[in-house]
Amino acid sequence: TRIITDDSLIKTITRILNEGEPEDESISQEICAGNTVLRAISAPALGPSRNVFWTVVGTVTVFEDITVFKQLDQMKSDFVNLVAHELRSPLVSVRQLNSVLLEGLAGPLEEKQGELVSRGTKKIDALLELINDLLDVAKIEAGKYVKHQVPTDIGQILKETVALMEPRAKAQGIVLAYSCRDLAPVQADPKSIEEVFNNLITNAINYSPQGGRVTVIAEVLGEHMEIKVEDTGVGIPPEELPKIFDKFYRVKHPKTRQVTGTGLGLSIVKGVVEAHHGTITVESVLDKGTIFRILLPVIP
Repeated sequence: TRIITDDSLIKTITRILNEGEPEDESISQEICAGNTVLRAISAPALGPSRNVFWTVVGTVTVFEDITVFKQLDQMKSDFVNLVAHELRSPLVSVRQLNSVLLEGLAGPLEEKQGELVSRGTKKIDALLELINDLLDVAKIEAGKYVKHQVPTDIGQILKETVALMEPRAKAQGIVLAYSCRDLAPVQADPKSIEEVFNNLITNAINYSPQGGRVTVIAEVLGEHMEIKVEDTGVGIPPEELPKIFDKFYRVKHPKTRQVTGTGLGLSIVKGVVEAHHGTITVESVLDKGTIFRILLPVIP
């Protein structure tokens, strides 16, 4: 017999009891008990009351030992991490050699030779992007991606990111607009937050047709800051929305076949936002556009 005194579990049970209102949904969470990992599923226990038909009279929590599954998941992550590290170094070396050839430092290349070397270099860049994304996912899962959180001016980061993206949007015939209202500082890692905005705005531009519009809006709503990235792009089918943050998942649309990527960007974005105790949601209408909405807690 083992006594479990996990603070998060106690808070969950206390919250269920204090709410006093019957709920159909259960709350699932993972807790550690020594070297064992348990999944705890808590739900209200209902009973009759004088004032209402049903009320919460207690809680029921079911524990499931998922240690083996967590160990298998860790082994998978370690393997991917090892392979990614082992592949990156030789690929970087090959790319550097290709750059030497393209610059003519090893002698002049004929047009056809230069074209082939250039195409090979682009393939290497795509592999390096995939490897870097895999390593970022591994860091997020290990809790090591978001390192130094300091009071951060989100408005300034958004302003700089939008300015950086404007030439790209203009080249694709897309209007990129930015608006912010009375922003408050947020406890965040500036580098990782910048990558989140960079990813979302890049996606919005890539998935919008010529003549489209991408709008970035930031404002404080109570204890949180809301950042919205809206586009007038191809949209996402309703059946695909629940899978949009899954690893390697990419929306399939005839108009965006030319858009390349690893399918890990939004998974990384979600991991970074949650590491900042925030949330990210998505709304979309097919052939009308998409809205990504981020909520981050502001510093009191």
